Amino acid sequence: MSQYAFDPIKPVVETKYGQLRGIRYGDVDMFMGVKYADAKRFQRPVEPEPWEGVKNAYVYGPISPQMGDPSPFPMYRGLLLLQKEGEDCQNLNIWAPADKGDGKKPVFVWIHGGGFMAGNAMEEYSFDGFNLCRAGDVVFVSINHRLNILGYMNLTEYGEEFAESPNAGLWDLLAALKWIHENIAAFGGDPENVTICGHSGGGGKVLCLYQMPEAAPYFQRGVCLSGTTPQPPSTEAEDTRALAREMLNALGIGKENIQDVYTVPFVRLRWAYRQVARRLFNEGRYVIFEPEITDKFIGFPPFNGFAPCSNQKPLIISSVLGEFAACPLSPEEKEAMSEAEKEAFLRKTFGDVADELMARFRSAYPNHDILDLTATDTVFRQPAIDAAYEKAASGSGNTYLCMASPNTLENGRTPLWHGGSIGRCAC
Repeated sequence: MSQYAFDPIKPVVETKYGQLRGIRYGDVDMFMGVKYADAKRFQRPVEPEPWEGVKNAYVYGPISPQMGDPSPFPMYRGLLLLQKEGEDCQNLNIWAPADKGDGKKPVFVWIHGGGFMAGNAMEEYSFDGFNLCRAGDVVFVSINHRLNILGYMNLTEYGEEFAESPNAGLWDLLAALKWIHENIAAFGGDPENVTICGHSGGGGKVLCLYQMPEAAPYFQRGVCLSGTTPQPPSTEAEDTRALAREMLNALGIGKENIQDVYTVPFVRLRWAYRQVARRLFNEGRYVIFEPEITDKFIGFPPFNGFAPCSNQKPLIISSVLGEFAACPLSPEEKEAMSEAEKEAFLRKTFGDVADELMARFRSAYPNHDILDLTATDTVFRQPAIDAAYEKAASGSGNTYLCMASPNTLENGRTPLWHGGSIGRCAC
């Protein structure tokens, strides 16, 4: 069979802006680095320019410039962190069945994690859409978009031209969804059957898109994987304005020469952030780049409710048993302990509530070692529950809460960690 061989005949599709030529691998067509928008720095994206002829979509496009060197968690495997960085990062990747059938295949849109500060559309092997496209008969799309300084720096006090700067990264995502809505039929996808899904920061971005009326026409349902947050981002616009002001002061940029903000190299912007962020943090300021409440974005759920525009859109909110928690014992130590020794250890760890916790854990997870109680998530699960209840309050009956709890073979036996559910979904 030829399903795992590159086909010498390459697929060509007609988009709104021109023709794209991809690669056929077995029974899947791949189109990489497809530009969905153009964007001036700190401003809302606009539609890309059309082109003549056929444009090759053979390689991944640039990813948003990052704030630091890659630093993966020790349990992560198969990382593809060394992608080319560039501010022209408004690009997406498409995996589509070569057999388009009736041209109405479900569309699955993947939004990467890394908070709103880091990451990219091909950060891990499990972000590759080939297997899900082939096994699920879906059109799979992954998105790159602006992050950190470029995506969420609040320059609103420097003029009307920067009115959308606090949420430029969200506007990129909306532009990508609009592009998908207008063009995915050419790849065999149904623009009226689009699911958006993201993990961690990507899950948070899914929730953000539920809050944006302008995004509502472009997707029908969503999945938030470990993307809820235990506390809302700062609601103090003065914090984000102060961060931008101090950064520009460090660079010698003020209102009189604000146009220089368009040409200062990103590495200098990053340097300026490092110069001022610690001091501002010590003064009680919020110094993380994240979306900001505006008249077009009502803020993060569940803290700011759910926008009425998304009441009828089904939503799955999930977490995993382990997330970032970890048992303090080594696999060898756990293996050597008797059940009585494990219970004694837990009583020393949890004190007076240990017996109640052990009873509840055994009832909920009868197939888990009791020591897995020490690795049970205490950060993401409650916000996931809160967000699900808030969404369900609309009465639409379309909100689902789940948790992935299997153990993995990592370090002998580890409850599923933050991100461990992705490969299980995608492979």
